[in-house]
Order: sequence, then structure tokens, then C-alpha cells
Amino acid sequence: MKTLFPKLIRLAVFLLLAALLIPLGNTFLVQLDTFATVTMRELRSRDDIELALVGSSIVQHHFNAPLISEATGLTAFDVTVTNAYLPDDLALTRQLYETNSPEWVVLVLESYSFNWIRTDPQSQLKLMPHLTSPLNRARYFLDIMETDGDRLGRLLLFNTFGFSSLEDVRKAVRLRTDPEGCLAQLIAESDGQYAYADGFVRRESDERAMDKLVKTVIREESDYEYRVYDYTKERLLEYKALVESHGSKLLVVLAPGMTAHALAEPSYLAYLDDAQAFFEEIGVPCFNLVLARPELLPNLDEYYFDLYHMVGEGADLLSAAFARLFNALRAGEDVSGLFYRDSSEYLASIGFITNVWMTREDGEGSVTLRADCNRGSLVTPEYRFTLRGEDGSETLLRDYDAEPAFACDASLLSGGTPRVYARVQGRADAVFFDPGDEEYTLP
Repeated sequence: MKTLFPKLIRLAVFLLLAALLIPLGNTFLVQLDTFATVTMRELRSRDDIELALVGSSIVQHHFNAPLISEATGLTAFDVTVTNAYLPDDLALTRQLYETNSPEWVVLVLESYSFNWIRTDPQSQLKLMPHLTSPLNRARYFLDIMETDGDRLGRLLLFNTFGFSSLEDVRKAVRLRTDPEGCLAQLIAESDGQYAYADGFVRRESDERAMDKLVKTVIREESDYEYRVYDYTKERLLEYKALVESHGSKLLVVLAPGMTAHALAEPSYLAYLDDAQAFFEEIGVPCFNLVLARPELLPNLDEYYFDLYHMVGEGADLLSAAFARLFNALRAGEDVSGLFYRDSSEYLASIGFITNVWMTREDGEGSVTLRADCNRGSLVTPEYRFTLRGEDGSETLLRDYDAEPAFACDASLLSGGTPRVYARVQGRADAVFFDPGDEEYTLP
């Protein structure tokens, strides 16, 4: 017993030191993000937020807080870090209530908020150093460890995201001492690409996802489950209880995305219907902006600079639509006419093709090219096959026809790359796919 007691004392001291030093390491020995640091610092310093918009980079880039403030008459703020999932949303909202008592909390969710229970380590990196309450830190840490089982990686965050250069150290120190100066420098060096106000990061770019859609948006089977997990329902009920316990009103918004995603993932829309039904069941108002009619929200595909985020003009349109809905909700107006009744009505409204692709089947001396495309449910596609030479010239293999397959002698395809075009039957505009460059050009 005399031998065991000192060992237990040493173990207790070690655990106590670890309990003290690990949080300090995860706070002061990790790389910091400029926008997350500025947003969280501003959140901690304010007490005037009346309308809090909570979520991931979808909120950060798409919900123009100053515009929403002007349109609603309530002081709005984007409470967000990029890559945020439900455990992050809970921690963010607990931090919000440290200094603010908003009248409304708007939880903005995207598809991955529901059916992807993991929390991205990047969101932990951006959020953990800025949580002021030890209890909030502990609850957040327990939540995120539960999502992926990587307890050691979550615990030793600084081991993965520690400083890798002296410049990382300088940046972290400056972000802690002068975050506004770091933000001003970033904006100045971006040559007009970024602007910031009230948690909203306005992004401008000449890049457009419409110009190049990667193959991941083709329609294909995957092991990605479209359902609202029980774990997700538990976190949402916890979120509802958190907001109600502080006297705020909760509104949920299901964020829109590019049409290509809705068409490429057939179970996605039905899954959002299930999510909305869940919120109706627990008595939380929910707007599914994916099903918004054009008179409320025009198609925003042309504003996406990547597959998930829009430039400022698109954010303005989305924010104006949200403010209109929010004001109508407060006034008790019926807004059902601004939405499609269900996903089938929405799909029937899409009268265009987003992208096309083809597969190749080689036989003995023959080749069959088979085309497919993502399209609205009432669209009849036609396909045209060509052979693209190295000099960019094209030779017609088969003109437009509703038959998706084209068979030919293998020798016919030598010296070039097959390309397929797709168009809505009877229309002139077309999308194309060339396996040589994997580009898609849309109407």
C-alpha cells in the first residue's frame, strides 16, 4: 500500500496538469483563422444582437447581416465559423448567450448538417480557442469526441494544427493582439475579393462553378445516407431547449444550393421533406428555401464561385428573400404560395440540364458510348456525339437524338477524344462533356 500511494499521487498530479495544459495548448498553440478570430472577438464584445444567424460558411458567405438588419429593423449578426456542424452550432450559440439576449435565433442548416454526424476538425480549430466558458468548452469537447471517435486527435488538437513556422507564431500573436489590423491587411491584400461586416464575409470572384462542374455532381449510387439520424434529432432538440431557455424564438432555415446537387442526389429532396416534417413535429417554424418559387428567390446557380458558396450579389438576393420571409412570419402572413408544394413539383419546374457525362464500353473491335445527364423531371434530353481532335476540331459522330447510346467501330475513335453534348429536346443551347478536359459548359 505504501508503494502504491505515491504512484497514485503522481498519477493524480499528472492528470491535473494535463487537464490544465491541454486546454491551454489547444488555445494558444494552434494556428488561428482571421475571419473566425474577428467574428468571435466581435461576438464577445457586443450585447446588442437581436437577430442571430447561426451556422457554417453558408451563413458566413450568404446571409448579409447589414442588409438583413436594414430590412427587418433588428440588429443582425452572423454567428458562424466555417465547417460548422450541430455540435459547433450549440457551442456557438452558448457563446452568443454569454453577452447577448437575441429576440430571434435563426439556425441555418444544409444537407450535411443532418446526415453527417462528424464534426470537422477544422471547425474545432477555428472555434475552440475562442470559447470563454470552461463549461461550454467541456460540453463542446465531449460532443465533438462523440462524432468521430478520434478522442486522442480531438484532445491533442495542437499536435495536428500546431505552428509549423515562425510566421504561424507571428500571425497567431498578432491575431490575438490586433485582429482588426489583421483583417484590414487581409482585405487590402485581397484586391477587393473580401469584405467583412457583422460576421458576414462578402466574397467576390470571377470564378464560377457554372463554368466547370466537377464529376462529383453526376448522378450515381453512393453509401451517403439521406436520412435524419437519431443523433441529429437529439442535438436539434437540445438546440431548441437551449434557445427556449434563454427566452429567444427559434427559426430554422434549410439553405438552398446549386440545382446540380438537387438533381444529382435523388434522395436529397425527400430527405429535406423529412427534416421539415421533424421540425413541424417539434413545433419549430422552418423554411425550406430549396423549394422557394422564383417570385421569392430566383435561381442562383450563376452566382456560385464554387459548388457551395456564392459571390456577394447572390448573397444579397438570398438575404433579401430571407428578410421578406422573416418579416412575413412576424406579421403572421401565409407564405405557402411562395414555395412549391413538394419536391416533385419543384423538379417539374426545372426545365434545363445542369451537366452531362458518358461512359464507354469496349467490345471486340467495337465501342459503345452511353450518355446521361442531370435534368428536370419533365425534360426530354437529346445527345450529340463528336470526336475532338488534338487541334480542337470536331468531327460529328451522331447528331442530336433522344437515344443515349451510340455504338461504332473502335477504329472510328482513333486519333481523337469522344465528346458528348446534351440539350433539352427542341432547344438550341447545350451542355457538353469532354473526357479530355472534364469541363462542363452550361447554358
